[in-house]
Amino acid sequence: MTVALGLVCSDGVLVASDSMGSNQSVAEHSVKVRRCSSTPMVWTASGSVYVIEEVEAALAALDASGSQGEPLRIFTEPNEPAIRTKLKAILHKTMKTAYDSALHVAPPAPGGMMQIPFASDFLLLGYSNDQPWFLEFAQDGQVNSHTVGAFYAVGSGGHFATVARALMRHYIDTDLTLELGRMLAYRAIETTIDVSSGFVGMPVQIAECSSDGPRVLTTDEIEAIGVEVQRWKTVERESLRIGQPDVDAAPAGDLPAMAQA
Repeated sequence: MTVALGLVCSDGVLVASDSMGSNQSVAEHSVKVRRCSSTPMVWTASGSVYVIEEVEAALAALDASGSQGEPLRIFTEPNEPAIRTKLKAILHKTMKTAYDSALHVAPPAPGGMMQIPFASDFLLLGYSNDQPWFLEFAQDGQVNSHTVGAFYAVGSGGHFATVARALMRHYIDTDLTLELGRMLAYRAIETTIDVSSGFVGMPVQIAECSSDGPRVLTTDEIEAIGVEVQRWKTVERESLRIGQPDVDAAPAGDLPAMAQA
């Protein structure tokens, strides 16, 4: 089980997830956010570890082809329609091969759809030349662009993260920088873990891509973001007291901006 999300910011893109994986009935730590080495792209996924590892190998081969000579121009321009076509060919072929290798997939009922026991969803985001792109490759073969919407979440906790994001919608605008986006993503994942019935767990994982290229945030960076999120919550809690009489702790003046949290 997983909660994973993608977010477009004014100066880059990021993906975030929880860290819990499962091996049958046993919970274990799992790496769920990934970056490319030479291609300006980060990605995350939910679903089968097997399918995700197969896609990871295919994307690694694509990334290697760009590092051996001229970079993949469609990603560095970037050209989202061309990226969509390229990635669709790779992911659909890899996902179909993985699905077809399942040993216990029952044929679909008349008029129904085949049920894949380890279906997986992928979120791939990139950033170059000050331009973002955000594509979702769904388990049933749909390819959706979320570049304009700027946010999407998948996994068993995806709906929870979407609600958490809606509660913070007033923070999401053209001025949402990566610095603030990390806090928003962290809080969405943390909140999902708090309210989910199970199979998702801390710590939060984040990978991002900016003009400096793609990278996965370190443990120390993630912990520092967690501290800032707790300060943000404190500011929100105190802001509710504004205008109430006889509350000495009420801050004066305008509400503090998110960056001041």
